[in-house]
Amino acid sequence: MSRDEEREEDEVVDDEQRREPWGPFELAIAGMTHVGRTRRINQDAFDRFDDRDRGEILLVVADGLGGHRGGEVASKMAVGTLGKLVREAEGEAEVRLLEAIRHANEFIFRAATKDRTLKGMGTTVVALLLRADGSAFVAHAGDSRLYRIREGRIEPLTEDHSVVALMVREGLIQPEEARDHPKKNQIMRALGVSDEIETDVAPVEVRPGDSYLLCSDGLYGMLPDEDLRRISGSAPDPETAVAWLIDAANQAGGADNITALLVRVFAPAGPAAPRPEASALPDATLPEATLPDSARDPLKNLRS
Repeated sequence: MSRDEEREEDEVVDDEQRREPWGPFELAIAGMTHVGRTRRINQDAFDRFDDRDRGEILLVVADGLGGHRGGEVASKMAVGTLGKLVREAEGEAEVRLLEAIRHANEFIFRAATKDRTLKGMGTTVVALLLRADGSAFVAHAGDSRLYRIREGRIEPLTEDHSVVALMVREGLIQPEEARDHPKKNQIMRALGVSDEIETDVAPVEVRPGDSYLLCSDGLYGMLPDEDLRRISGSAPDPETAVAWLIDAANQAGGADNITALLVRVFAPAGPAAPRPEASALPDATLPEATLPDSARDPLKNLRS
């Protein structure tokens, strides 16, 4: 399926008031989405879901595809279904993730068969489940990514389910050729395009000092991984970081919808602060006028 069918180390200084306790660590989390500079509709979706009884935090990013409004519907269905079912289901964390994605796939597929205006809709998904014992799991289908930034290095923890990624793995093209390859928008897995979905799930080792970036291809498709690392690491807090990342992607062309969801992990600094009452992140589109002055040219901050 093609998306074209529908269209030097950086010091991190974080405001401790923005941190919240999570198991053996403290976290600072922020997310943001933007329609980009060429699309008319934002078909990305993201959210955060807290399970206070289990002490879990679920973060989800989805990138919809298909039709006039199908992609927007599919991505929101995927995010909402994962948030509900991972919390309500019983069993091990990775099993709950897999089952939630399987059910989301079924719901989206059935909706598309019943409503002609939604025919062909689908969505990628990447989800990070953080558990109170310090463990974590990532699950994904499609080409939305989870990155880990650790000790000044960035690495993807997910493997794209796309044609060009397969070509790179098989040695048919070089990684640098993938960014501008004619088949770069063709993905091999997406929720809702068939009655079954194959999902990858894996454990994630979390350490203090780590940052985790969930994002759609509208972000990493515009910016090299090294820019993602530098911008994420140079910002004073996650809220500023995601604003800078989105603005940089727009400055680079903004060819697609852009979503960034960033987690920073800290060792406990002292007595635990109360958890915020709100557990969901606003699914807000960020108009350029709302950006702080320091975010107008995020790369300028890195060059100076």
